[in-house]
Amino acid sequence: MSVFRSGASRAGAGNSGGPVDHRASATVDDRGVPVPPGAGIAEGSAPVPVKSFWKYLRSFGPGIVVALSWVGTGDLIDNSVAGGNYGYALLWVLPLTLVFRFVFVNSLGKYPLFNVQRDPSIVRGLARTHWLFGWLMLVSFVIYTHILMAFTLSGVGVALHGLFGGLPAFWWTLIGAASVFVVTFKGVYRLIERLFKAILAVMVASFVIGIVMVGIDWGALLQGFAFELPEKQGLFDSGLIASSLVLATLGSMANLFYPQFLREKGWTTPAHRRVQQYDLLFGTFVVLFLAAAIWAIGAEVLHRDSGVGDADAIARALGTAIGPVGPYVFYLGLLGAAWTTVSGSIFALGKMTVEALHVVLPERAVRRGGEPGKDPFYKVMVAWGLLAVVWSLPGMPGFIVLVVVSHVLTSPFLLVIAIGMIGMLNSEAIMGTHTNNWRENTGLVIITLFVAAAAWQGLSDAVKMIA
Repeated sequence: MSVFRSGASRAGAGNSGGPVDHRASATVDDRGVPVPPGAGIAEGSAPVPVKSFWKYLRSFGPGIVVALSWVGTGDLIDNSVAGGNYGYALLWVLPLTLVFRFVFVNSLGKYPLFNVQRDPSIVRGLARTHWLFGWLMLVSFVIYTHILMAFTLSGVGVALHGLFGGLPAFWWTLIGAASVFVVTFKGVYRLIERLFKAILAVMVASFVIGIVMVGIDWGALLQGFAFELPEKQGLFDSGLIASSLVLATLGSMANLFYPQFLREKGWTTPAHRRVQQYDLLFGTFVVLFLAAAIWAIGAEVLHRDSGVGDADAIARALGTAIGPVGPYVFYLGLLGAAWTTVSGSIFALGKMTVEALHVVLPERAVRRGGEPGKDPFYKVMVAWGLLAVVWSLPGMPGFIVLVVVSHVLTSPFLLVIAIGMIGMLNSEAIMGTHTNNWRENTGLVIITLFVAAAAWQGLSDAVKMIA
């Protein structure tokens, strides 16, 4: 077997003195974990698009998939309520959080393109810095998958019930979960990407219609980027809301999804760095547009109505403002956000969990060929995540417990990941000549401090909830 120990060994000679044919022989990394054929530079990689705007635009995919995985039910409701409470005054928080997120996720995207081991997943790189990372990620991914689905699956049911009615919301949640199961069960990325592009088009159209019908005060909107902290409205201070939005964005485990989508796309070589950055930038603008659109609708329709705080109430208020089409505009956007978050997260977390399992149990990876989608445990993870539909049953207790566990698990885990990333991206044994420069390290250190603040806030909130 060939063992990937450095960039030189990747192109090194076999017994005959010629290049190693990875298609003819199994390959493993220096931890003894099989590397799937798609991880190599010479094979399995997608072609780099011609250097023209339209070629790049047509090739985009991972950025769109991760963007719609980020924008969930909570984001739409939180942004509309924030707009309702403070108008446009805190709108500047959105681009600020996305700048931080771009820096962080772009650093994550660097790893699968440049590491000398040709790791197909960042899970392997973090495990290479210390073996405990493999176990930490395995346990955390399993727990987080179920917790995340407990929150987001109910959003699918609420949106479908709002659009079609007839059945109770729980049955619509079951129907939504079944559709996610059909799409994600086989782990085919191309299907996910095509569906997400179509859903993005529907979401953009629905929110554009909503903005046109509501009517936007563009002067007030532009003034919202002036870094203003208005006086307290409702239960929470504006500074607390601003900091919470920043910390919640950076403290999201969904930031780890992007390298997995790069792998699925076949962007696995240094030549893909430019299109990867444009792709992530496009995805970041997608998030900004969707978040700003629902914020603007909230600012125009719900402003000073702090009692409106759930999806049905927001839909009713929009219906009162712009007529019968209002609720459909909102529920279409909510359905797109919820369904893509569920399916994108299930897909990424399932693959990443199997990758972590293969790292800690190399013999299993040998038996399964090292490809996460072909390991039955991927299907177990899909089923495990969708089993969280039980939390949508009427009268089901335990959401406070889930919130506490989510706060305790997610932010501290990401803090450890961020620290591990700094070590990983500065290791010549892992990154070769593509280690971080001082600007990249400065950005990562700043992000790590924000993640540390998010971890502290999450633990503090958990303690308060328990008390």
